[in-house]
Amino acid sequence: MSKKGISQIKGPSEIRLGETAYYEVSRIYDLDDKKKVDAARWKLYALDFKHHGNWRELTPKAGTLPKIGYRVPVIVTNQSLVGSELMLEAYIYEPEKRIPPGLRIKVLPGIEKKITRVDLFKVDDTPIKDDTVMKYGQTIKVKVYTQNMQNKMVNLSLYEDDAQGGGDSPKNKNNRVAYVKKPLNKKGFLVHEFNLNANFAKIANAMMDGSHDKLHEYYVVVETAEHKSVSKNVDVQNPDYVKVQTVSSGVDTEKIYEGIVIEEVIVKRKFKKQVGTNPPVNTGNKVVTVFEPDEKKKEENKCACQQYDLIWGDNVNCQFRKKVVEICADLWGDKRKIEMANGLMAVMNVETNRSFKAHQIMGMSLKDVNSITQDDFWLIKKNKKGKVISKTSRAVGLIQFTQAALQQIGEFKEGSGFDKLHEVKLRLAKMGEIKQLDYVKKYFESAKENIKSPEDIYLHVFAPKGVGKGDEYVLYDKQLDGEKYKQNQSIDNENNKDGKIQRTEILGRYRSSYTEGLSKKEKQFSCEEIIELVNNKPTEKCPSNYSKCFEYADVVKNPRINNQSDNVNKNRFNREKRFNSKHPYPKGYYHTGVDILASVGTSLYSLLCGEVIEANDTKGELGIIVTVKSKDKDGNLIWIRYCHLSSTKVSKNDKIKHGTIIGLSGNTGNAKGILPQYYHVHIEASQDGIFYGGHNRVDPE
Repeated sequence: MSKKGISQIKGPSEIRLGETAYYEVSRIYDLDDKKKVDAARWKLYALDFKHHGNWRELTPKAGTLPKIGYRVPVIVTNQSLVGSELMLEAYIYEPEKRIPPGLRIKVLPGIEKKITRVDLFKVDDTPIKDDTVMKYGQTIKVKVYTQNMQNKMVNLSLYEDDAQGGGDSPKNKNNRVAYVKKPLNKKGFLVHEFNLNANFAKIANAMMDGSHDKLHEYYVVVETAEHKSVSKNVDVQNPDYVKVQTVSSGVDTEKIYEGIVIEEVIVKRKFKKQVGTNPPVNTGNKVVTVFEPDEKKKEENKCACQQYDLIWGDNVNCQFRKKVVEICADLWGDKRKIEMANGLMAVMNVETNRSFKAHQIMGMSLKDVNSITQDDFWLIKKNKKGKVISKTSRAVGLIQFTQAALQQIGEFKEGSGFDKLHEVKLRLAKMGEIKQLDYVKKYFESAKENIKSPEDIYLHVFAPKGVGKGDEYVLYDKQLDGEKYKQNQSIDNENNKDGKIQRTEILGRYRSSYTEGLSKKEKQFSCEEIIELVNNKPTEKCPSNYSKCFEYADVVKNPRINNQSDNVNKNRFNREKRFNSKHPYPKGYYHTGVDILASVGTSLYSLLCGEVIEANDTKGELGIIVTVKSKDKDGNLIWIRYCHLSSTKVSKNDKIKHGTIIGLSGNTGNAKGILPQYYHVHIEASQDGIFYGGHNRVDPE
């Protein structure tokens, strides 16, 4: 009897955590089963090394529909499976649980980082539901679920909600009653318990101008420098609730009556639930007056960043969005700036694989920008014997700059060689996203008159010959454009496999990116007041979340590296070893910062805006110091320390703008004995605020 059922499936042999891949039936044993393939069932297994390499079935979450069909999507969300080998199998009759017909799949780390859920429970793990009312003295258990954020530190804050509706509101910024900083575990998960201290009730009531709510509401905010998620609200009984009321006809005010309105209710609290039917707007006889907001005031109160509300805005900061809008206004006019800016955001999302990073390299997992070398720009293919059969230079950046693109914008001359090309690409990768947007603008500038639509922006990056053409225009024909067609064959395979790649097929990924981006807009806008006195002059201040800290100032005008010992590298970060027989490491040690020449009494300016953490005399080798907590260009926290000062001009807890005078240079600490021509300010930078031991110190330059 001949074998029946499915003999083979096809699809990617690697899958990234959190991303969707598609698999389909490619062969069957018996042609009589062809009509049954549409009803094929699918199972996913993990390799179980504890039981002699057996395949262990992965069961889907309760309520998940079974996968049925000749082609199905697969997404892996369990972070513990990263690095594991899975097997996917399709079957008609009975699963064979072997390869083939199963397909071996490796799970790779994901790229998109996000906080997926913040769930609240009672201490006994009972879920807190909408109708749950807790009491002070009880405990809220918080469970945080994330994607691709293993071992990352997160901040958890418990807030009392004094604003209408759910979510985190700026109105509650003074209502934080508890805070903790904790690391996620290796699965990207953590649990924390907040005790509802009785004192929280007094704080909550004090925030209500003396009025008392029957129920207080609390929520938890979980955040990192780049991500934020807010739990639902929890009702907590207010022990100080008091009410006095007079009603007509003996109406029970604890009930909701259809068609009956209480004529007079005096309750020493705010109305969270309307008793009776909601009265119409602007009537004279009602329980609560509903005010219609003045349109002019609404516009005046609009947060500046909301002017730059773009798709995929949740993946970048306000300054990035602002610059994208400004670029599109310059290129295509003020009336079309938002339309074209949304198109450019969709393009950059596709080209950077959602990272929006300047150092994204084609076909590579995103690396730390400081670890990228010129060698990373080679895509090398070898045969089975290990011999190199081809070398291709990879593209880099927000729109994946190729050699041709760099030639077009004048950054690279043809014939200069791959070393020079890769040097340019490395510089591009390390300049940061805001600066690289200038090069993005330069790339589109020469073609701006031909680019009539957001789709043309993508075509100018991916296939310039399609700019301005109709959807059915053939970009690559298998017979006429063999190599170009081969490079893009996967697009044809995803569609009709007719040997022709049309403009509309090329735009498929762009359109998917645009549609998905509509749900990825910025959800929280910071609208804080940013004026205060610094050095007795009105200036912008950095808000508490540093959301408006984007610009940079030099510490002194025309900064120069200290050239003591005729070697500037010894006075830069980790460039060249120093030698000193009196030093604890006589065999040589590296400099932990950078020395900028500054004669005594020179004004020193803050490189970035931020909060002053230290401004004092250490009485040690660093002398008088100022340390400012800021954010770098990628939104990561960074601590910058200025050393050997003669005096300080700021105080601890000051929030200052970049370019603020923080102190005067000097020769305090171990700089006391050097010659005047080598007086300098020593600058260090750290990613965690720890400078001694320095495992997270970075190059200030």
